[in-house]
Amino acid sequence: MSVILAWVLYPQFMGDDTFIHIGFIKDFVSGKGFSFTGIKTYGTTSPMWVILGAALTKIISSPELSVRLLSGFFTLITVYIFYFVLVRYHINKTIIYAALTSLVLNPFFLRWALTGMEATAAMTLLLLIYNFYFLRENSINKYFGGIIFGLAVLIRPEFLGFLIIFTIYIFFAPGNKKKSTFFSLLIAILTVFIWIIFSYFYFGTVVPNTYIAKAGESLFNLQFENTIRTVKLLAAGNLPEFILIAIILVVVVLESVKRKYQFSIKGLLKNTLTKHKLILPFIWIAGFYIFYILKDVTVISRYTLMLVPFIILITVSFLDELHKYLSTSIFKIIILLYFAIIVVVSVWMTFTVVKPASDDFVNGFQKTYREVASIIKENSGLQVASVALSDVGMIGCYSGARVYDLAGLVDKTRFDYKDNREYLDTKKPEFLVLREELKLNDVLPNNVKTQILFRKKIAGFGINHSNPRTVTLYKLIWLK
Repeated sequence: MSVILAWVLYPQFMGDDTFIHIGFIKDFVSGKGFSFTGIKTYGTTSPMWVILGAALTKIISSPELSVRLLSGFFTLITVYIFYFVLVRYHINKTIIYAALTSLVLNPFFLRWALTGMEATAAMTLLLLIYNFYFLRENSINKYFGGIIFGLAVLIRPEFLGFLIIFTIYIFFAPGNKKKSTFFSLLIAILTVFIWIIFSYFYFGTVVPNTYIAKAGESLFNLQFENTIRTVKLLAAGNLPEFILIAIILVVVVLESVKRKYQFSIKGLLKNTLTKHKLILPFIWIAGFYIFYILKDVTVISRYTLMLVPFIILITVSFLDELHKYLSTSIFKIIILLYFAIIVVVSVWMTFTVVKPASDDFVNGFQKTYREVASIIKENSGLQVASVALSDVGMIGCYSGARVYDLAGLVDKTRFDYKDNREYLDTKKPEFLVLREELKLNDVLPNNVKTQILFRKKIAGFGINHSNPRTVTLYKLIWLK
């Protein structure tokens, strides 16, 4: 159902980062290795996604269709594994149906379900890791979990942080199965280590360009405005759950006063996390947001999507613990209220926030940048031209030009220069695409003339900053 809903709501939506994957896949399939527009670069934080996309492209010959099929496949698998985890909890069936409904109707889950990004694969892998290490007991599953954990790091870099947290957690956690778990974690660490060795000799670095570009070097870069934005994203990603928990706390407090028994929120939370083995997922969620807030990274919904099922799990576990505090009638009312909140909030967010922004992206950004790519291709002749810009995905895929990335995502050499002027003066591209945030005089040196080939004001640059922006394509004529 989730895939069908995603197809109906977002039949054409694919983010620009999807086309960065596609660009890498095209080069990989053509025998150029890990490169983008012919330039070997560690410009992807999801090398395993490129490998999977390339393998499927070899079969069906379309990288665009390949990545969409992959993301759709992992969407279905995510829902199935989530259901399996809920069943293993032995909780009320109605609560299980509510939790599944919350996931399937989640506006951000539907938005990224068929976009060709690795977000749903990250959800699947995190749920699998949780299942293998916490819900299954035998060692064989843990060993397989180690392989999954290692490969997960090559799908989303956040899994490296999860691996570190998990290793520390297991070291201090009580239990007599540490030996098999540590051996499993060694498999995960070995898998990551093999990739690190490969990337060092292949790319000359072990740190992806995207991390350098987005996260910077300092740990404490937080800014109040961006912190508030990240907190809002956390709330929006699981709004039905946060509303329900607030209502539950009010109801339970009132019931405890009415019945005159002592109620401990701390005790209820502790029981919730320990009974269903959710302490580590709780630490994962907190650690994820704390790290990105401190680093002042622009967190978008697809980064946080992998955590959505676990916030739902914590909520429904909390709900399951309420049997001893609430009467049966009140408990049934709360479950029905949860269903109502899920439907109302999900529909409201989808049709007032997420879908309009996605439609703007398709009609504005996607169509315009495809047009710009065609203009560059038409004006390049038979030679391989070059273009400088900050949104490299679509134009890198379809213009036929070599890309010089002003943001440094797919070109590490950008960080070798003090600013864009010095970078462009050295590279001397034939074309330049600018959004209005960057002024021409701030980017170009004096020894170049410009000719405007295309200019248009378009929408579709994100949910948080959706105001239309002017996009201009320049032909650059460099003077000696």
